[in-house]
Amino acid sequence: MASAPPDRLRVLFVTPNLGVGGAERHIATLSPALDRERFDVRVCCIKEPGPLFDDVTRAGVPALSLDSGTRQAPMALLRLVRIMRRFRPHAVITRGMNADILGRVAGTLTGVPAVIVWKHNTGHIERSPVEVLSERLLGPFTDRYFGVAHGQVPYLTDELGWPREKIRVIHNGVDPDAFPYLPQPRERPAVAAELGFAPEDRVVGILAVFRPEKDHETLLRAARLVCDRMPAARFVLAGDGPGRAELEALTAELGLGDRVVFAGLRSDVEDVLACLDVVALSSFTIECFPYAILEAMAMGVPAVCTAVGGLPEMIEDGVTGRLVPPRDPAALAEGILDVLSDEDRRRGMGAAARRRLEERFTLRKTAADAENMITEAVTAAG
Repeated sequence: MASAPPDRLRVLFVTPNLGVGGAERHIATLSPALDRERFDVRVCCIKEPGPLFDDVTRAGVPALSLDSGTRQAPMALLRLVRIMRRFRPHAVITRGMNADILGRVAGTLTGVPAVIVWKHNTGHIERSPVEVLSERLLGPFTDRYFGVAHGQVPYLTDELGWPREKIRVIHNGVDPDAFPYLPQPRERPAVAAELGFAPEDRVVGILAVFRPEKDHETLLRAARLVCDRMPAARFVLAGDGPGRAELEALTAELGLGDRVVFAGLRSDVEDVLACLDVVALSSFTIECFPYAILEAMAMGVPAVCTAVGGLPEMIEDGVTGRLVPPRDPAALAEGILDVLSDEDRRRGMGAAARRRLEERFTLRKTAADAENMITEAVTAAG
């Protein structure tokens, strides 16, 4: 029979770092949102701290960085063991391959009651042999696997081989009050002029790192089709990454030089979103429950996205945006045109997106669900 949990649970998040990314953002927003009266939360980075590290500490969550590379893994493991022996967490939650390995080994060695892996993707471009082997060895010592979308579950069970009874789903969420809801029509911020957008332009934007799985190529090919039928259409690609040069070359090849803006990495995400009439996402895999779409919903911007991962759980097709098949430029273009071509429809979708977020995907709901699931895991461990 499971025992009652302590009055205040000690929880340690272990992550490679707190860089710029959805999984890192998840820890940076969730860790301070957990009820301080019920949870004593700390964060440990295996590698360098990362840009979001200071956000965590400013929010009052103790955090430390081991600054350990791959060659220092044995020393990092020893330090994690010492940290856990001092802090005596009731639950250790890991994300990212090196954290999943080192955090679970340290948690098992120190007798942490609940060892939890939180997975934020729903596919692999390539899965390393080390990850496969570590899961075989450490799976029996893992008490729970948390996901962020029900669309992940087949991947978690069929591809990763995780037992279904150990899996729990907790959707990502954002604080609606942190993003100003701007009903259409609205005046665009000053950054619109900086990016070269005129008031009459219809702007489609994507906020995503330039990696193969995000499939910006499909979006650019869709942009060519959209611009052929809607001269006022403009596209902005906010982000950066290893694929930028190839995407810039494709933009020139498609004759989109005056229609596409590469905006780079942005700290003014709200202002960029306020420039958009539609937010797009063209991923063909890995995508799960992206914050960029949640933020767009919070600001009343409809989304046109590929129906992969958790996106069908976020977007109600035809109500808050459009869902289209992956790797299909024509379908993506039709979805974008469907929203852009009808002003009343676009405004209604934006308002419906904001309502859906307020009802289902707030940070407060994410925190409450996490509190319940962590407590349940610790309780079940006895």
